[in-house]
Formats: sequence, C-alpha cells, structure tokens
Amino acid sequence: MALRTLTIDLERGHARQQLPATVERDYLGGRGAIAWLLWHYLPPDTPPLAPENLLIFAAGPLAGTSAFATGGFVVGTRSPLTGAIGYSWAQGHWGAALRRAGYDVLMIRGQAPDWVYLVLDGDQVRLRPATGLAGLDTVATAEALRAELGADTSVICLGPAGEAEVAYASIVAEGRYMAEPAGTGIVMATKRLKAIAVRPSRGTLQAPDERRLHAALDVVRRRAENSPLAAGIRAAGSSYLLDRAVEWGALTERNGRDGRLSDGLAHAREGLMALGPRVSRGCAGCPMPCYFDLRRQSGEQLPLPELETVAGFGARCGISSLNALLLIADRCLRLGLDPASASAAVAFLMECQAEGLNLSGTLPWGDEQAVLAALDRLAERQERRDMLSLGVGEIADVFWGGASFAPQVKGLAMPALDPRALTGVALAIATAAIGGDYRYAMSYEELVADPPAWLPDEPSHPQAVKGKVLRLIWHERFAAILDSAGICRRLGLMGYQISPGELLAMIGAATGTAITPADMARIGERIVTVERLFARRYADNGGRDELPARWTDEALEEGRAAGHLPQLADLLAEYYRRHGWSPAGDPLPERLAELGIKS
Repeated sequence: MALRTLTIDLERGHARQQLPATVERDYLGGRGAIAWLLWHYLPPDTPPLAPENLLIFAAGPLAGTSAFATGGFVVGTRSPLTGAIGYSWAQGHWGAALRRAGYDVLMIRGQAPDWVYLVLDGDQVRLRPATGLAGLDTVATAEALRAELGADTSVICLGPAGEAEVAYASIVAEGRYMAEPAGTGIVMATKRLKAIAVRPSRGTLQAPDERRLHAALDVVRRRAENSPLAAGIRAAGSSYLLDRAVEWGALTERNGRDGRLSDGLAHAREGLMALGPRVSRGCAGCPMPCYFDLRRQSGEQLPLPELETVAGFGARCGISSLNALLLIADRCLRLGLDPASASAAVAFLMECQAEGLNLSGTLPWGDEQAVLAALDRLAERQERRDMLSLGVGEIADVFWGGASFAPQVKGLAMPALDPRALTGVALAIATAAIGGDYRYAMSYEELVADPPAWLPDEPSHPQAVKGKVLRLIWHERFAAILDSAGICRRLGLMGYQISPGELLAMIGAATGTAITPADMARIGERIVTVERLFARRYADNGGRDELPARWTDEALEEGRAAGHLPQLADLLAEYYRRHGWSPAGDPLPERLAELGIKS
C-alpha cells in the first residue's frame, strides 16, 4: 500500500497524495519515509530556517494498530543546528492518531503570516489563529485544545521557548512526551505553527495478519514481565540506568573536567525513588512503561527526571539537589526545551564564566536558582537575544578556545554520558548522522548488565574496543527499523525487549507483505546510508566524525574511567570498513547502487 501523505503549505493550502509504493517497500514508513522525502524532495541549497524547508511528521505501519507501544512518531527536517537531517522522536499516542485520521506522513512547508495551529479532524483540515494559545506552556496548550476540540484529540505543540525561537526548542506531545533531540522545534517555530491537533476519524486499524501480530506481541510481553531490566525501567524510567553509569565513571562533573561525583549524584537513582510516590504516564498497554511523574505532598505532579537530565543538569552543571532537578525537568517540559541541549549550553557558559571568558557572572557552577532563572528567561522573547538561546554549537566559537570543551559534535549537543568512560557511546557520538547524540543509535548497551543474546559479537568491558563497531552498526540499523516500523525505540533498545525475529513478524503482520531478515537488515542500512550521505554533503562541519578535544585528549584523573581515552582513529577505520564505505567515511557508488540509492 502506498504511504498516504498530507502536505500543508502554510501560505497556499493543502494537498493529499500518495508516495510511490517503492518507498514503503524500501523504507517502510516513519523515519525511513522522512529520509527518502528529504533526500529526494528538498533542494540541497534550502536554508534550514527558510520557509521552503520541510518539516515532516511520520508514523510507521504499526502505529494505530492494536499493537502496544506504537503510538509515537518521528519528525524530521533539515536541522538549523547541523545542516544535516535532524530528527526528533516522541512516544505517546499522537502518531497513532495521525494514522487513524488517514495519514502516514504529514509534510509542512511555508510560513504562516501569524501564529496558527493546525487541526486534522476527519477529512477536514483547518488552520486557525493561535492568538488564544500565545504564551501558554506545553501542558496548558494541550489541555486548551482538548477542551476546545474534544477529549479524543491528540496534540503536539511548542511551548514559550519555541515562540521565543530558542535554537533547541522542542516539540512536546500531549503535554507529556518530549520529542528529542533538538533541531525540529525551531523549524516549527519559524513556520509560526504553535500546535497540531489530530482527531482520529476511525478506530483501531486492522492489521492484515492480526494473529501473527499478537503472537509476536505476546512473546514481547512475557519477556518484559520476566526481565529484570524491564522491571527496573518500569520502576524508574531511563534513570534506572544511572547506577551503571556511575559505576563505570560515565557521570562527570563540571562539563567533564572532574571524575568525582557528589554523594547525592552518586546515589541519584535511589534518591529519586525516595522523593515520593510515582505515577506512570507511560503509553497505554505497554509492558514496560518508562515515563513517570512524582507526586508531591502538595498533590502537584512533576515529571521524574530522565537519565539525560540528571547527567546533564546534575553532574555536568554541578546541581546535586534532586528537588532542583525535579523542578528543572518540569520547566524543560513545560517550556519545550530539549534537556540535553539546554544542559550542554548551560554547562559550557558556566565553564566560560569560571575561566574568565564569560564576564556576565550569571551562571556559577551548581547554582540551581541561577539555572532556573536562565531557563525562565528563555521563555521570553528578548530585544537583544540571550546568548544561551543560541545553543552550544553556535556559541562554541564565541569564546577563545571554547571549541575544545564545547560539548557538541556537528553542531548538535552531546548528552552528558562521558565518552571517555563508554567506548561505544564515544563512537556513537562521533559518527551519528544527526550530530553528536548517541540516541541516534540508542546505544545504551554498555549501561545494561546483561545485553541480549541476539546482539552480534561478545560483550566487552565498556572501555574496551573489542566488538564496539559491530554492535554500534547493529544498533544504528535496528533503531532505524524501529523508527520506520512505528514501535517504541525505548522498548526495543533501551529495554532490549524486542528481538529481530519478533520485529520481523510484526512488520510482516502490519504490512501484509512477506519480508525476510535480509530485507529488514537492508532497510535499516538503506536509511542510515541516506542519512550519512546527507550529513557528508550538507552538514555545517562537512559531516566530520570527531569529538571535542576535551574528550579525546584530556584523560580524567579520578573515577572508574581515569586515564582512559577513546581510540577514535582505530574505531573509525573499522567502522567505515564494516559499513563498506571509503577510508574517509563516504558511502561508495557501488554500495549505493546495491541499495538502490540515487546519489
């Protein structure tokens, strides 16, 4: 079946179309469809913040079916942060609503004269003035639109940070699920699109082979019910991985300068669990719910800080108060700020101030009130733009010598797990086609005590080299397939609860098409290769695979990772070879021909 696409031109109207059937065959949908569209439809000289840039939302063939953990979506664009393809991923239910409204892909182009919101309601497509939503945070925006349009409406939106055009503003789904990493929110903001509300026109979509689909789902459910890893994530979300990160020295303080941790951060997971009762806000029916709120004595509910929030604002910025991290997590969600990018920018400016390079004096190490105040300022449009709103990639060269310790690669912020402690994470950060975020490949394996048997090669010490390249390539391709099929990457990779065989069965059941393991592997490779091509040709730094000097040349003096530096040159040589790319890291013409990719 051809992918159903709705194109909205914010200046001229809308049109319905179907993509060629070969797109679903070769790329599935979801992230794969976005990669195909950006490679084929977006002129290479399109500036990321120009109205002509495309902002594409997509949900895979599993979304909207009776399968659990399939309600999320992927949004992609040419990223202003990197110049390459930028993606954000979010869980929840909006992607399922989009497909139940009759669309697999929603493509936005143009720029509205004033702020608007988009309503997809059955066959009706309406743009409405967003005057009444101006200044509302993401939670209040979702609530307002549900009150206006009906409780069955699913909403994605920008918060005040997006309206203020902060470079790392994020899209938030349903007032609950942050679309991470950054890059797409600022494009939505420059189009003056505050929100997209979807009301499904039909109920659950029937898969061509429901029996096969549910047989695979039953295996996943039973595994999750008996998995210690899944049980840990059910209790603490991604913060369950904090203990292992601490054990291997992957949490470092003061922007990676110090391997020592304050006692509160060294026991952060235990401390978070003691703050109060947790309320699940995980996706409906998922056997591994991974998002939680903490209920305070006042009755107020605040989002449980995620791994990247604790590592970023906690260790990297020196904030040891867990209550402060709870407030910061809530502020980021409501304002619509990517926590990894925000904490990277804050930590960089803290270090510049400590070194006398930044004389503003507003962000000393560990000052939680200063950080909260800085985040609040990002929600206000300033006559003179706040430097913090630009993001770490853009401000790295403002201060002399700053590029060597700015936590960014290819313009995208590095989440705060220290690559000197985790060799696989180091390689993932350096090579990610979207920029320096290991979540491109969802490579959390080194923080998992017992990785699944279906991973290639043997597991090795987190700071060893053996097996890292092969495992990263596997993660890259598997993540691409999960995103394109429309099933949760957290369930499939952070929790390792979906095997390749089960994913293969689900895709076959949802598409009604016979698909082999080789077909599935080729789809993942094809998507990753297109994204690599885009980065090598159009990324602002030429798509170079590197890490800032601090994380390649300056070994830590204390902690479990003391004295260790990632052997990036050796890792890259093997990585390129195993991909079948040139020694410089470029996909070769003969490989592109085998994959059916037009260069």
